[in-house]
Amino acid sequence: MSYLDSELVPGETVVYRARLHWLLYSPVLLPLTGLIVSLVADSHPVAIFFLILTALVAGIAHIAYRSSEFGVTTKRVIIKTGWLKRRTLEMLLSKIENVGVDQGLAARLFGYGSITVTGTGGTHENFHNIARPLEFRKQVQGQIAMLEGRRDRDGEPSLSSPAAPGRAERECPFCAERILAKAKLCRFCGREVEPLAPG
Repeated sequence: MSYLDSELVPGETVVYRARLHWLLYSPVLLPLTGLIVSLVADSHPVAIFFLILTALVAGIAHIAYRSSEFGVTTKRVIIKTGWLKRRTLEMLLSKIENVGVDQGLAARLFGYGSITVTGTGGTHENFHNIARPLEFRKQVQGQIAMLEGRRDRDGEPSLSSPAAPGRAERECPFCAERILAKAKLCRFCGREVEPLAPG
């Protein structure tokens, strides 16, 4: 089971998945060229060296590719990178202020780039060499718009609007979403919370 699927809470589904770009494997070209040249030159000891080097570089790239996941769910953005040294980001859609995309000329041509996820409170999380970063940003923005639309239909304040007058609210101690003060169950993360006493 992938990291994304294992971290889902009840009622949450993954709507978009992204990976690192295939250019992550480009460092393999150099030792592979050396392997081909040494085979043509009939130099077997050198060919064995380049074969081992090619396998090592390809293995490292493959581990980096397989151990990195970027997902957009109906409630959060979930990102995991690294294998031995893991780095994770799980940010509620309501806490995301912006998803920036940085692409140079080569990145635009080959379809990869860097993203910066900016959350409330000024947090900035950078991730590099992601395939189709503009699509990732579009999916995040789409889910935020859908979340705001659902709240508007339910007569609740939107992500950017203050709470309605006469509506006592507080933050969930687990996910920091705004919930009713009398709530016994957070409708965002599904955990039980202690209702606040009136007054």
